[in-house]
Amino acid sequence: MEELKKIFAEFLEEGISAESKARYGPAVSNYYKALSILCSHLIISKLRKTPKNHTEIFLFLKVSFPEVYEIVDAVFTLYTDSYSHIMNKEDCAKLKDAIHKIARHGGIEKEFEAYLKKI
Repeated sequence: MEELKKIFAEFLEEGISAESKARYGPAVSNYYKALSILCSHLIISKLRKTPKNHTEIFLFLKVSFPEVYEIVDAVFTLYTDSYSHIMNKEDCAKLKDAIHKIARHGGIEKEFEAYLKKI
């Protein structure tokens, strides 16, 4: 689990760095990857299952954490749009807000508190 926290921190910090340089596409991509790692951590810690990809993450969330699933589903298109569209600061804000909500709804906010304070 510590490895996932380290990966989460790396993606989050890359997102913060990219956003600070107004490189919103890479920021959105990295924030979404951090969000995915946060979801994987939630699934592993609460269900003792290890998702292998986005499809499995979505399935576990939809069945076991429907509120979290709704949050992730609402921002997934931002992530996929970042492949071919210009992103903006508001897109970054939506992803950062989603990260906070997922940590709160998943009951793992305290565990990630130091990282969450950065965004």
